[in-house]
Amino acid sequence: MREGLRKLVSLGGTPRGIAGGFCLGLCLSLIPVPFAGMFVALALAAPLRCNLPATYLGTAVVNPFTGALFYASELWIGMALVGQAGPPWAELRVLDASGWWSLATNMLGPFLLGAAVLSAASLLVMFPLVHVLVTRWRGAGEPSAM
Repeated sequence: MREGLRKLVSLGGTPRGIAGGFCLGLCLSLIPVPFAGMFVALALAAPLRCNLPATYLGTAVVNPFTGALFYASELWIGMALVGQAGPPWAELRVLDASGWWSLATNMLGPFLLGAAVLSAASLLVMFPLVHVLVTRWRGAGEPSAM
């Protein structure tokens, strides 16, 4: 993790471009469709003047090892916000394919709400944090643009 952080703050470009790229990649990777957020983030990086390598590093936070934790957190946050409880394990064990489909469609709204909340919270925390880290790593001032 320390090495990844060092690579992030050492990238070329402005602190705004690096922080923006990292947050763009991270936030769009929280979309609960694997790889969709990554492709959208990488496509939007240049038009938004975000650092492309930082965008990719942001997308790498949500990966096959961490994805389940992020997606479960999104579902939990969304369900808590709408006041919905998850089904007990005894009910889940006996579900057939149509039961699973029904459960998934019932939880889609809270899941998307949780994704939006987690994405917004990530942006609010990570953009200033990465910006400050890059700026402090470099001392004062910004090098030339991307």
